[in-house]
Amino acid sequence: MTLSFKPLESTSTAFFHEMFHASFYTPPGEAPLTFEATRSPELRRYYEYWGREGDLGFVAMRGEEPVAIVWSRRFDQEEPGYGFVSADVPEFGVAVKKGMRGEGIGQQLMDHFLNALRERGDKQVSLSVHGDNHAAQWYQRMGFRTVAFDGKTMTMVMDL
Repeated sequence: MTLSFKPLESTSTAFFHEMFHASFYTPPGEAPLTFEATRSPELRRYYEYWGREGDLGFVAMRGEEPVAIVWSRRFDQEEPGYGFVSADVPEFGVAVKKGMRGEGIGQQLMDHFLNALRERGDKQVSLSVHGDNHAAQWYQRMGFRTVAFDGKTMTMVMDL
């Protein structure tokens, strides 16, 4: 079935919070992030007051069912995100519903998202990813490059 993409209009939905929680990688041997932890001030800043200038996100739909989500926000030097590069570079997160990963949904969503960033005039996009997360290799194949590594997490950037 073909996917469609609709703008992310609200981050107060159960689906958004399910996907936001799913976007956090758990390294082997570590306890997963609790759902409650995603509501901490440190993480709420990624989605709170959604719709401010620079916010951009999409929901991938398979028919009437939301199956994946991508969201991005710009941060500033005073309160940087985990993948902060500069105030004019949006940082993004992405997640695909469990049971639907590996079907190309994430790639189609990322293609749509990256094209929207280009059309908007963004020159780069960034993210933070744990070095053990297999998704890091996926990002590299898409053209992201590592610009910082603290021994645990990588900040990656793609030139658009």
